[in-house]
Amino acid sequence: MNSNFLNVIIEDVVSEAVMNRLLYHVGFTGITTFRITRGNGMIKKNISKYKGASCVVPHLVLTDLDRYPCPPALLDDWNVSELPPSMIMRIAVREVEAWLLADRKNIAAFLHAAMEKVPFSPETEDDPKQTLLNVVRRTRKRQLIEEMVPQIGAHIGPLYNERMCDFVLNYWDIEAAVENAPSLARSILRISAFLHR
Repeated sequence: MNSNFLNVIIEDVVSEAVMNRLLYHVGFTGITTFRITRGNGMIKKNISKYKGASCVVPHLVLTDLDRYPCPPALLDDWNVSELPPSMIMRIAVREVEAWLLADRKNIAAFLHAAMEKVPFSPETEDDPKQTLLNVVRRTRKRQLIEEMVPQIGAHIGPLYNERMCDFVLNYWDIEAAVENAPSLARSILRISAFLHR
């Protein structure tokens, strides 16, 4: 891809932080524009627009697998089994939080929790974000519980995004994470090939 520009479509600010790290990891030094959609429903709704726009500026889309049984099922449902050469789509199994849990040593240290509380195969968890929050609930640091665990009626705690972005940008070991997250390992290979062809 002979372009110094890249549009990145993501669901939330934690995914934005993850993509920032991954792009740096694969050596992309161009200008990146991020678009946060607040969920994969909006990505699905606008996927045809992204396909068209990629003819002008290359697009990279990252979304969570969520309840789909497998990535091909999501691609088929979204009608994106075939993409233009200027667009790539990656799917975190089942959520981007699984990729963070995959760095077991550092996430346990960051959350002040025992490493055995972090699953060995986070991509097999039904709800990786809830798994992560359950690790937080067992932390030795009360402040993290107050900041990250949601109150009644909320989806996440008031500082969940800030804390997880801090982890991603400053503590997350990608090389360690790929050992426990196959979809992350595949995504890195595909993104690198897409950007450096």
